[in-house]
Amino acid sequence: MKRSELFFSFLLIPVDAAMIIASFVLAYYIRIKADILPVNSDVSFHQYLWYVLYILPIWLIIFAMSGLYKISRERNYFNDFYKIFVSNAVAILIFIVAIFFSRSFFFSRVILIIIPLLSVFLVFIARLIVTSFQRYLYQFGYGVHKVAVIGDNSVSLQLAREIKQVKRLGLEFVGIVNGLGDAKDHKSSLKIIGNVENLQEIIGKYHPDEIILTDVGINREKILDIIQACSDANVSFKFISDVYSIVTTSNTSSVLAGFPVMELKTIALDGWGRIAKRFFDIVFSIVCLIISSPFMLLVAIGTKLTSPGPIIYKQKRVGRDGKSFNFYKFRSMFADKCDTTERGSKWTTASDDQTRITPFGKFIRKTNLDELPQLWNVFIGNMSFVGPRPELPKFVDEFQKEIPEYFRRHRVKSGITGWAQVNGLKGDTSIPERVQFDIYYIENWSFWFDIKIAIKTVLLIIAEAFGGKYEYRDRS
Repeated sequence: MKRSELFFSFLLIPVDAAMIIASFVLAYYIRIKADILPVNSDVSFHQYLWYVLYILPIWLIIFAMSGLYKISRERNYFNDFYKIFVSNAVAILIFIVAIFFSRSFFFSRVILIIIPLLSVFLVFIARLIVTSFQRYLYQFGYGVHKVAVIGDNSVSLQLAREIKQVKRLGLEFVGIVNGLGDAKDHKSSLKIIGNVENLQEIIGKYHPDEIILTDVGINREKILDIIQACSDANVSFKFISDVYSIVTTSNTSSVLAGFPVMELKTIALDGWGRIAKRFFDIVFSIVCLIISSPFMLLVAIGTKLTSPGPIIYKQKRVGRDGKSFNFYKFRSMFADKCDTTERGSKWTTASDDQTRITPFGKFIRKTNLDELPQLWNVFIGNMSFVGPRPELPKFVDEFQKEIPEYFRRHRVKSGITGWAQVNGLKGDTSIPERVQFDIYYIENWSFWFDIKIAIKTVLLIIAEAFGGKYEYRDRS
């Protein structure tokens, strides 16, 4: 999912809010100021605007429940207009009922007719402008999805033609991946970019955002391999025909070039889940940075006074989509014992307490105060509060070879804490088991789950502060 899709879907909220407010303002002007019909009212414009503040949140919630904020590159204008009309009717009805039961005085019934009519028109026109601008940006490559098709057949040819001709789809045809059912000597009029046996290398080279399977000759096992490769690389997998019968994951349907297309549903942390989690991270990181600033100052002074070297320890770690970032902690080791290599080469073990950790470092590690600079990682967007812990590039390369599902951890942002960590799988512990806990978190994410992990983290920090860290265990 492109960031531009998230942006334009999120942009619709303030746009809709502005248009609803504008409909109230225009309705007031038409009824009161234009003097088209006589009216006796001493309600000021300021008092009138309070009605907007009361109904606006409910109005937007009704829009959301109608699916008007569903993330999509291709919107159906007729369906949007219908949903806007129905949603406005429901919202204004709720407004009228609220006025009736609260026994509040509302000075004009005519305004209650004008508002929904204006709102339908203004909201639809504003959304049309936003969508048109989004599609205009497609010609500059902004928000365009790269599409590769597995299977060289008539369906592939028609799909490629549709993608190339219909620019409003926001798609770019990358090429054809030959399936097992394709003849070796088949001469295609479309660009061939490789064979399905080398799908991982093809994904790494061409970086498609979507892969569409049209070759029904591929067997069940190979299809599952394709799905796994797409999942590991965070590439959307779609298919045409009845191959979805072998997939147990939830799916959604759409139509492309006249063909029914089934798509595996994305994880909960895509779309609005991702936006909501990021909003929470920004707000909470700001609050935590302000609250923890005195402690961070004391830790910084203590680190500087007790051992020579930098206060902040910076190291490359691997985060979402396999991208590396600078990971920050307070330095707890002697400067000459810190691992400063670009890719990292040392795994912290229990013996480091005696050989590499400074006396003050032992204190801040035991109390987890050394982790406080990661609040900055959360604020700037490299990490989240809750998620799989980021690893060194060297270990990521090793674990991916040993554990096929390891890269699925990188479908979401890394976290300061996580489901694996609060269950004791931190530090020098079982990597396969940790991966299973991380994948469980990704597939079952919810705000309540994050809150549960946050509470367990606080309890864990308190327990370690008094009883010592328990993370050093033999890895299996």
